[in-house]
Amino acid sequence: MFDLDLDEKISFKHADKVPEGYDVSEIQYTFDFINLVFKEDVDIESSIKRVAKKYDLDKLEFKKYLTDNKYILAKMDKKDFSNQIKKYTTKHLKRILKSNGLRKSGKRHNLEKRILENNLLGNSEYLSSKSRIFHKNKKRRIRIFNEFLKDYYYFDEFNEYYMDNYRKKEDKIPVEFVKVFIRKAFDDKNHVGYVLNNQVISEIFYKKEKFKLMLENVLKNYCISINPIWKLNDLENHQGIPLFVRDELLFLKERMGKNRIISAYYVVWDSFNFDEIIVSKYLGYRYLKDLLNLKDYDKIINDLSDRFYSNESLKIKKITQKTLFDF
Repeated sequence: MFDLDLDEKISFKHADKVPEGYDVSEIQYTFDFINLVFKEDVDIESSIKRVAKKYDLDKLEFKKYLTDNKYILAKMDKKDFSNQIKKYTTKHLKRILKSNGLRKSGKRHNLEKRILENNLLGNSEYLSSKSRIFHKNKKRRIRIFNEFLKDYYYFDEFNEYYMDNYRKKEDKIPVEFVKVFIRKAFDDKNHVGYVLNNQVISEIFYKKEKFKLMLENVLKNYCISINPIWKLNDLENHQGIPLFVRDELLFLKERMGKNRIISAYYVVWDSFNFDEIIVSKYLGYRYLKDLLNLKDYDKIINDLSDRFYSNESLKIKKITQKTLFDF
């Protein structure tokens, strides 16, 4: 609902230039291939073609990789066949026989025998037991990444984090992963990085319907956007409160009420421990109230720009006892 429009994904390792092909992971495309065959009943050749196109891989080289690493095998012995056939229902077995012009009557063991004799699973190729083990072991991390993180981060970096934190509860893993980026942005005083990563974590809490936690991160973005202390050398280009922050606040107002948002605002503002401020906490409250009361958004942005961000005579306030308790 509040997706970011990023030109490129966020990398922890590569702040400037991400290496070519950095987003292509063997774990990702191997899992996607196995999942298509194992869970979606797409034949092996079609799965290879689809995954190769998705990740811009050479189809023949990709197939060679799968064969060399024994994810697919060309021969079917009875033991491997017995393991693979278990995933099919009797009804599915009959469909396989019918689609190949073979008799579909008889008990299950007769159907299985007919399929084995005619080598109907995978067109003489089939997923190995190694593929099934790979699918089981990688399923959790792929699911987490695809559901919450794939549009914003690189899989290899998430995979490294996952390997060190796989014992954590599943719902904590994507949140804690993004918090690594938030802490780095905070330490580096990187305004854009801080806002982007907070926006991602807000999106995660939105998907999980954890609106109280979502509110905290939305307000963090509101506070740092209205008081951009890490952009003092670039204030004239600062846009003030991002539109997506406005939209999130209005969404949360419908879910939680205006008063809860305003109460949480003071707590979040104080959590920053600002050494200096551009906009006071009280004015931040007034602008927040205007947003929640559906005052004209463009007028609010223009007022902020005229009074603060494009004001050449602006004096940055140092935090004092007075400004600290400025309500």
